[in-house]
Amino acid sequence: MTLPNIIENIISHKKSALEDKKQKIPVEQLKQLAEDAKAGPDFEKAITQMNEKHHLGVICEYKPASPSKGHISDFEVADVVRTYEKNGACAISILIEDKFFKSNSNNLKIAKDHSHIPLLCKDFIIDSYQIYEARALGASSILLMTNLYPDLQGGIDLCRTLNMEPLVECSNRGEIEKALNLGAQIIGINNRNFLDFSIDLKKTEELGIHVPSDRILVSESGINGPEDVKFLASSGADAVLVGSSIMASKTIENLEQSVKTLTNAAQGVRRKR
Repeated sequence: MTLPNIIENIISHKKSALEDKKQKIPVEQLKQLAEDAKAGPDFEKAITQMNEKHHLGVICEYKPASPSKGHISDFEVADVVRTYEKNGACAISILIEDKFFKSNSNNLKIAKDHSHIPLLCKDFIIDSYQIYEARALGASSILLMTNLYPDLQGGIDLCRTLNMEPLVECSNRGEIEKALNLGAQIIGINNRNFLDFSIDLKKTEELGIHVPSDRILVSESGINGPEDVKFLASSGADAVLVGSSIMASKTIENLEQSVKTLTNAAQGVRRKR
C-alpha cells in the first residue's frame, strides 16, 4: 500500500470514528467540557523560553507505531512522558491515531495526569470536534496540517479561543506562505516526503528561510542524534519534534539516555534566523 493510499485510509477511518464519537458525546457537550478544562502550560512560551537561552527546544513524541515503521514500542505512555519531562523535553507530543499509530485519545488524558509540561495533540485533524476534544483532554497545542484541515483560518482561530496556539505543519513554500498569511505563529516543516516515505533534513534548511524570525519554526521527522539537532539548529529551527528514533529504545533506561543525548546537544546551539 502506498503512503497516499494510507493517508486516504486514515482519513476515511477518522471520519467514521468521528461520527461514532459525536453520537456518544455531542459537540455541544464536548464544547462545554473543553471550555471547563483547566488551561495547560503554554506550548509557544515553552519553546520561546528555551530559545532565550540559545537552546533548541526538544519536543519528544509518544508514538507506539507508524505506517512507515510498523510497530515501534510497547512503552506505557505514563512512563514515557515522565522520562521525557525528567530529561529536558520542553514539550511532549502525543499521537492519538488508533489504526496506523496504535494510540488513542485516552493516552492524551493519561499524559496530562503524569506531566507538567505542555502537551501537543498530534492526529489527522479534519474537524473542529477534534480540536474541542484535544482541549478537553488537556492539550496545550494541536497539530494542524495546512493541506488537510478544511478551514485553516477557522482552525487557528478556534485553537486560540481555547488557549491553544497551534503548530501549523507545512510541506512546501506555498503552504508556508498560506499559513503565514493566516497568522500562524508556530510553523512546522515536515522533513518526510509523503510520496515515498523518504526523509531529508535539508528540507528544513531550504524552506526555513521563508519563515520570518518573529515566528517559531519546528522541524519534524528524521531526527536521529546530536548531529541532526545541531544541523537543524544551524538551519534556523527553534525546536525539533522527535518520535521514532527515541521510542525505538529497548528499555526505559535506554529511552532516558536517548532523550538526554538530544537535549544536551540542543543546549547553546540555537541560531536566530
